[in-house]
Amino acid sequence: MSEVKLSMEDNWEGNSQSMFDRMIQEVPEALRDIFRGKLMDILKQKAKGGAYKESHIVEIVNEIVPEPFKSNILKAFSTIGGVDVSAVGKIIEQFPGGQESLMPLLHAVQAQYGYVPEEALRVVSQKKGVFMSTLYRLASSYQAFRTEEPKKYLVSICDGTGCHVNGSGELLKKLEEKSAGIDSQITLEKVRCLGCCDLSPAVKVNGEVYGGSDAQAKISEILGE
Repeated sequence: MSEVKLSMEDNWEGNSQSMFDRMIQEVPEALRDIFRGKLMDILKQKAKGGAYKESHIVEIVNEIVPEPFKSNILKAFSTIGGVDVSAVGKIIEQFPGGQESLMPLLHAVQAQYGYVPEEALRVVSQKKGVFMSTLYRLASSYQAFRTEEPKKYLVSICDGTGCHVNGSGELLKKLEEKSAGIDSQITLEKVRCLGCCDLSPAVKVNGEVYGGSDAQAKISEILGE
């Protein structure tokens, strides 16, 4: 039986694709292609031409998977977050090739979600044939990648020489104190340059750059001053 390709044409609903991929992980690697095809056939029968639902995946696990694999999978399902990974397949198509494509691919994933979700890494692992350990090492070793979902405010503050002498050091100190709180809504990143030295001190909040007095005002707004 030829391998069934998971693509954007498949109508995955909610976390169903992440759940399907997690189910496949319990299959020995040498047999995954065969079982992926068979399980996709069963899933399509249950969907009856409609969307692939989370309930369909759970039914397959309960009906087909033996213990202890069944319990392992159902427990793993409970930890899957509310990340819709339907866009990951299309991102992967934009970066063909082997491991040399992983870095730009992960950057694109982070641009899509604001961080690199574990659910997305599972899809990349399946489609690229790369071990999860390799992907985790890449995502966790480079400062450019975030593996946790940013909070309400994702703040990047430049602490390069030009910005530092114009007040970024004081802004950084205030943000560090605020972001350390248990109930903080700030994800803080200290960077060397934001590419706009003429706007010092420069900060980027949720993707938008502020400089000078505007930066000061935006940080005061975030801090509730």
